[in-house]
Amino acid sequence: MTHRAGDQIAGVTTLTLPMPWELESVNVHLIELDEGFLLVDSGIATQECFDALQSSLEQLGMGWRDIRLLCLTHLHPDHIGLSWKILELSGARLAMHREEVKFLAEVARESRPPFFDDALLRAGVPEPLRKRMDHALRDIRRHFRAHSPEWPLEGGETIPVRGGALEVLWTPGHSPGHICLYSAEHRYLISGDHLLQFITPNIGWHPNADMLASYLDSLESLERFDVDLVVPSHGRPFRGHRERIRQTADHHRLRCGEILRHAASGPRTADDLVRLLWPRGLAPFHHHFAVFEVLAHLEYLERRGRIASEPGGGGALWWRPV
Repeated sequence: MTHRAGDQIAGVTTLTLPMPWELESVNVHLIELDEGFLLVDSGIATQECFDALQSSLEQLGMGWRDIRLLCLTHLHPDHIGLSWKILELSGARLAMHREEVKFLAEVARESRPPFFDDALLRAGVPEPLRKRMDHALRDIRRHFRAHSPEWPLEGGETIPVRGGALEVLWTPGHSPGHICLYSAEHRYLISGDHLLQFITPNIGWHPNADMLASYLDSLESLERFDVDLVVPSHGRPFRGHRERIRQTADHHRLRCGEILRHAASGPRTADDLVRLLWPRGLAPFHHHFAVFEVLAHLEYLERRGRIASEPGGGGALWWRPV
C-alpha cells in the first residue's frame, strides 16, 4: 500500500491498493471537498485491499465518515468491489453512471452478464475450456450486488470540489457507463481505465453494441481537453494524453489488421483467432477476456463491411474477410 499526493495536484491523494491479479495494484483517489472528501473507486473485495485502504485513511488522519461522496468510474471488481462496505461504514452518497447501474443490475441478477454463455458458444470456445474459464472467474462474480445511487450520472455534470469542480465525462467502451473526471482549473484527468500509460484497456463484446467504436469515439473526445496530468487507475500519473490517445487508437487498428490477416487464410472462429493472436497460450482467466476482445473487434469490422460471419458447427460462428 502506498499513497502519494497525485504528483503535486492540490487536494488530490492517490492510494495504491493491492489486488491478486497480474496488474497487482489499483489506484483510488481522495479529493478534497469543501467539507470532507470524494473517494473515486473502491478497490477489490479482499481483506488485504480493505486493510490497506483503512490503513491509508488512518495515516492521513481520516476516518470513514470523512468520505462524503463515493464516485465509481465503472463496475469492474477492482473498482467497485469494496463499494458496498465503504458506503455502509461512511454513510457517503454514491455517484455512478446510469448505464453502469443498469448493467450492474443485470450482472448481479445472474452473477455474470446474461450473454456470457451464448457469446462463448458463438466464439467456438470448447466446453472444457468454458468450464475452466467459468471457474477462474467464480470468486470475482460472487461479490456483485446492485447499486441504487443517490446521484445517477449521465455525463456533463459537475462535482464541486475544493478550489474548483470536476466535470463528469461519459467515456463508454471499456464498460457501458465508464466515466472520467476532468478538472479545468488544475488541468488533470482522472481517467479510470479509459486511458492508461503502458497498457490498453480490455474492450469486451456486448450484444447489440459496437463497443470498440464507442471506445474509439470516446477516446477521441478527450483530445479537446487541456490535460497536464492523467491520473489513471493503474500505474503512475503521466503526461502527454494526446499522444497516448493516438498510440491506443493505433493499437486497435493494428489488432483489426491482424485479425483480417489471420482470417484471410481460411474461416476462423473467435477462439481460433485468440490462439493465433496469443500463440504462447493464455490461462483461462486471460483467455476469457481475450475472447471478448476479439469478438468486439470482429463486431467492429463486420459493421464496416470488412469481415462476415457464417454459421458453423455447435453454434459457433466462422469469420472470413469480405
